Amino acid sequence: MEKQNLDILIDRVADLIINAKRIVVFTGAGVSTESGIPDFRSPGGIWDRFDPDDFTYQKFVSDPEARRKQWRML
Repeated sequence: MEKQNLDILIDRVADLIINAKRIVVFTGAGVSTESGIPDFRSPGGIWDRFDPDDFTYQKFVSDPEARRKQWRML
């Protein structure tokens, strides 16, 4: 898409948002990954750095160290 057309489209969308009474935006993993935020399953993703089992409810309630680890991440 040409820059001029993209600028026009962005202005139209901005006007729609500004003048809307309510808006809803549905997004998926592609939005964050395009911005450089890693997803969970891809190579280099979050589950490559963290064990998904450490984030289960059962692990959280049964293991004080798991809770501390999650709290430190916040």
